[in-house]
Amino acid sequence: MMRRVIFLALIIVLLYGLPSYAKEGKAVFVQGSVKIGYVDFNRALNGVKDGRVAKKRLKDEFKEKQQKLDKMQKDLAALKNDIDQKRLLVSDPSMKKKEEEYRTGFFELQQMLSAFQREMENREATLTRQILKKLRGIVDSIGKQDGYSLILEKSQDVVLYAPRGDDITDKVISTYDRGKGR
Repeated sequence: MMRRVIFLALIIVLLYGLPSYAKEGKAVFVQGSVKIGYVDFNRALNGVKDGRVAKKRLKDEFKEKQQKLDKMQKDLAALKNDIDQKRLLVSDPSMKKKEEEYRTGFFELQQMLSAFQREMENREATLTRQILKKLRGIVDSIGKQDGYSLILEKSQDVVLYAPRGDDITDKVISTYDRGKGR
């Protein structure tokens, strides 16, 4: 849906910038009538100081939770190994109890992993939402200030090709870090 809207906006801009008049059967374009730029929000988000801090915070949280999951997985592997080794030596009722303990632990591990993934996705969204909002505001300001007709978002695969000079990502990052993102 978003690609369609951007595509339609691009078509309108291109039609607006089509030849202003024809001369001897040839199209003549008005120079500078359309100015299109693009920004890579992924690179901008990872490039601004607040984005790097958020990424480090997420990495630290991930590491802490991953250690907890690794310990639980190691304990389950040890229990499974114990079950496999004692299967022939231990009576049936006590083996069933250990197998049930293993299944319960395995189920808990899967639930914790799923909850952990959802939590990390939510944390990432929370930490980046405000930064992205500020970045969009900066892009809007740059677009108005520098006279852009259209600025596209590169990391969503909307921009298939554009010359390096039309990339305003570095300008967005430096504007953000100079205090416009605070």
